[in-house]
Amino acid sequence: MDKKKTELLFELAEQNDGYVSVAEARNFGVAQTYLCMAEEEGLFQKVSKGLYLRRGAAKDPFYELAFRYHKAVFARASALYLHGLTDTPVMEVNLPMNYFTSGIEGASSRHAGAKEYSLGFSYVVTPTGNLVNCYDIERTLIDVLRHKDSFTKEEFLSIWLKGKEKSPYAEKLRQYAEAFHVEGELSLMQKLY
Repeated sequence: MDKKKTELLFELAEQNDGYVSVAEARNFGVAQTYLCMAEEEGLFQKVSKGLYLRRGAAKDPFYELAFRYHKAVFARASALYLHGLTDTPVMEVNLPMNYFTSGIEGASSRHAGAKEYSLGFSYVVTPTGNLVNCYDIERTLIDVLRHKDSFTKEEFLSIWLKGKEKSPYAEKLRQYAEAFHVEGELSLMQKLY
């Protein structure tokens, strides 16, 4: 295999936490053939269609899912984990209504209307350093408030208090509460905590 191409692949992998996409390699003048050859030589591992991981690099299931499903937005338990509000890495995503899929292997997915899907859309860095689509912390807190019955009282209060510490945007929180019709619950939480 061409030494310069191999070095370029290693450089790209270094910049992207071990990952190299076929499109990215192509942008730097490296054909997919070289990635396939690097895989045959044991230097890279194919982890998804069009995505390779350098051998020995840490896998990032959040990044791999986001790569495969570009419209997936990490929500609920995943957003809590990615924002550092819980310790359990769970895969839950929202997809737009018109995104046709029979489901996402290894993840809980649900289709959401335009408002629910796009409100609070942001990016977050995964624990291994990759950027993925995720709802911002304020939207995540409103989702916790909307689904508070799925948490124990202790879990809910712990998440709420940690989240409030990390979010300085009270106005954004209020706007999201209004959009999802939980202004009363938010007002009560703000009075109590």
